[in-house]
Amino acid sequence: MGVLRLACVACVVCVSCASSCASDHQVSPWGAAGRPTLGAFVAPPDLDARLHAIDVEAAELGLKLDVELRGALRRGGEVVMRGYSGTDALGRRTSAVRVATPHGVVIAAGPLDSGRVDRRQATQLIPSLLPGREPEATEQLGVFRSGTDLNRDGAPDVVLRNEGGELEIWAVQPLGAAQYAVELAAPPRFALDVDQDGILELAGRIPLGEGDPIAPDLLDVAGFEGDRYTHRGSVARAFHAARAEGPGAETAGQGKRQEPPKDDAARLRGALERAWHALLAGRPAAETLATLDREPVTPALRGAFSAHRARVAAAASGPPAPPGAGGVPTRPQGASETPARR
Repeated sequence: MGVLRLACVACVVCVSCASSCASDHQVSPWGAAGRPTLGAFVAPPDLDARLHAIDVEAAELGLKLDVELRGALRRGGEVVMRGYSGTDALGRRTSAVRVATPHGVVIAAGPLDSGRVDRRQATQLIPSLLPGREPEATEQLGVFRSGTDLNRDGAPDVVLRNEGGELEIWAVQPLGAAQYAVELAAPPRFALDVDQDGILELAGRIPLGEGDPIAPDLLDVAGFEGDRYTHRGSVARAFHAARAEGPGAETAGQGKRQEPPKDDAARLRGALERAWHALLAGRPAAETLATLDREPVTPALRGAFSAHRARVAAAASGPPAPPGAGGVPTRPQGASETPARR
């Protein structure tokens, strides 16, 4: 009986306690929301703290600051872009880029490890793009500068380059960064303003082997349309359509006679270039290639012509967008204070 009575007393106490605790009394440490907010996990904005973390890491890696640029974020606040250089364990020159906003380090590229085989990652900051030539890492006088809105989508952009000279453009947001996709038939190495509208198009040429007997200029451009740089848009196709008729098309339309090619190599060069531009302008591939195949080819030029014809035929499809491009941040939106090398 004693045991039963104690149990009953305990039940009464528990019921009484439960009744008391069932009131509207708020016991959550998160206030009326009852759950933690995002702000509990995100460090407060502090650009100086982000830059200090970068300074510490750069010193540990033996990196030297080469250039610092500043720009404005879309909704206010500042973005700081820094380009570094150093030397790896094999004595090779290395580079690194760090981009910070008050909320975190949003781009941390390089330096590449000395043992890394794939060195296509872009780790060099390009301060400025100058139309018509490959950019220099020390050029800061151009109008089209990293930290400005290069394509007028509202976000400041950063231009990077890899060891092979290929360019990348990144859009910077307060909490992250995203690489723009590029659809181009040749590696993007420089910029042009083909329609003179003040917005640069990315451009590239198919590389030629040393001593190429035909040496066609297979140039492609990609305009910014939607959320990417593409050679399938109206700007690029208009550029190619104007060149598909050949260099004398403008004067021929005015009743002026075109000069005939001086030799077989020049004739085949012109035919390859016209076919290249015609395909990139969106003209039917079968008809364009059939016209190209009707060109007489001498035995001495047959090998070079066949190789270039294959490159021209491949231009109609173009390369796929790079992995992670077109809106994928480099790191989670709550970017860490200490940058991790990509």
